[in-house]
Amino acid sequence: MSDFRFTAGGEEKVKRQISKGVVLSFMAQATAILVNLGYTPFVIRILGQDDYGLYQLVTSVVNYLNLMNFGFTFAYISFYSRARTQDGEGGVARLNGMFLRIFLAIALVCVAAGAFLTSHIEMLGPRLSASDYIIARKIMILLTLNMACSFPNSVFTVYIAARERFVFKQGMVILNYLLIPLCGLPVLYMGLGSVGLAGVTLGLAVLRLVLNMSYCLGKLQMPFRFGRFDRLLFVDLVGFTFFVFLSDVVDQLNGNVDKFLLGRLMGTGAVAVYSVGFELSTYFTFCSWVIPEMFVPEVNRIAVEERDDGKLTELFTRIGRYNNYILLLVLTGFVLAGRPFIRLWAGENYETSWWVGAILMLAGYIPGVQSIGVNIQSAKRMHRPRAAMYFLIACVNVGVSIVLIRMWGVVGTSLGTLAALLLGTGLFMNLYYHFRIGLNVVIFWKTLLRWTGLALIFCAVTWLSIRNISLTTWPRLIGFLLAYTCCYAALLWSVGMRKNEKVEIQQVWGGLLAARVSRKRSRCKN
Repeated sequence: MSDFRFTAGGEEKVKRQISKGVVLSFMAQATAILVNLGYTPFVIRILGQDDYGLYQLVTSVVNYLNLMNFGFTFAYISFYSRARTQDGEGGVARLNGMFLRIFLAIALVCVAAGAFLTSHIEMLGPRLSASDYIIARKIMILLTLNMACSFPNSVFTVYIAARERFVFKQGMVILNYLLIPLCGLPVLYMGLGSVGLAGVTLGLAVLRLVLNMSYCLGKLQMPFRFGRFDRLLFVDLVGFTFFVFLSDVVDQLNGNVDKFLLGRLMGTGAVAVYSVGFELSTYFTFCSWVIPEMFVPEVNRIAVEERDDGKLTELFTRIGRYNNYILLLVLTGFVLAGRPFIRLWAGENYETSWWVGAILMLAGYIPGVQSIGVNIQSAKRMHRPRAAMYFLIACVNVGVSIVLIRMWGVVGTSLGTLAALLLGTGLFMNLYYHFRIGLNVVIFWKTLLRWTGLALIFCAVTWLSIRNISLTTWPRLIGFLLAYTCCYAALLWSVGMRKNEKVEIQQVWGGLLAARVSRKRSRCKN
């Protein structure tokens, strides 16, 4: 097997994969958002606030088992680039063999840890009833098995990403999101409740594993070598991933500890309200990775092979500008229309979720526009100080959140997360990027601030214009959002985007249209 990048026309194939991958990534995130927006209200209404909160509470606990990957998946592409450059196919085969053995072992440990959690289900808090504990135990068993399946699946998904097969990767994401409601709704209407939803989650995890494994072994001819365990490589890997693991701990604390604390201090109803706002904020986070994930292999090539900080700064700024365009549209749109949307979507009992969603989106803005920076740190093997600082801030966030929950309830825990992320990603990381990583953060923010200011002014003018307009029905709300998006896009194209950015977008769409015409012609000839 040879890497297709080095075959005739390999570079052109990579460009086409990236172009198609970006479009498919947008489609995948759009599919995820649309599916969840349509699916979640059914889940909330059929399960009820307490059962929905219970499901979210158990999920937040089981998600901590994901920490067992110790950051290995994040490190794979960096080690893949080094193995391919230094040792060729044999090095990649040894790396794949090591990763598969590691993740199979982790899957077994995950099952054991899940069994321990299931036997100590009372840790969810004293506010649950006896029947809640019975349901929670069943959910935890199924979600633990789901998590165990995800570990060996990671070996194949990261290899697909390393080989830059973005079309298949995003196609799998779209398929998964479509199958969630197609399988979940019948289960809900059959009366199987949250336990049935957990069963659907497990079934889809097994399906993803089978499909990814078949594609890697069949189409990509993924090599494996299971000889003597390379202890030196493993030690190097652990040294690299330890601080990635700390970053994962931070992500889990910021993403799940709030639900756990709310469950213990306020009950499952508060967890449900927080979960609605949190879920809406995750769409914001998804948008920040649509474009960057296509460039992770390129970041590693520049950092490992070229070692050019100027190119990395250019890529950092270029992707940051695109992310800024997307994230500001989502953030300002939610600020303007989030209240009536949540009222229509989730119900009158979830109005506080707007505050949760808005605060968490604001907290995610800076890490969102700078999301590719995480990969740059990893590629340059300079991610350790970030992980250590984030871990300290996350620990402080836990203590602060307990105090703020007692003061302001659901909104209080969101404010704790906002404060932690502003300190970590806003202050510390920008100083670290500039003075240690070698990225020119001053240039980065100068290029972003002009459009940021214009977008905020546009949002303020829009808010003044719609103050007396009622958005209490779906047609009015959807009409407003479409009109706002079109006006935002028109303003962005006319005064926000640079000429080269417009050319890039036109080239992407032009390439996709040309490829479609070429396929049609080939079908006609056949």
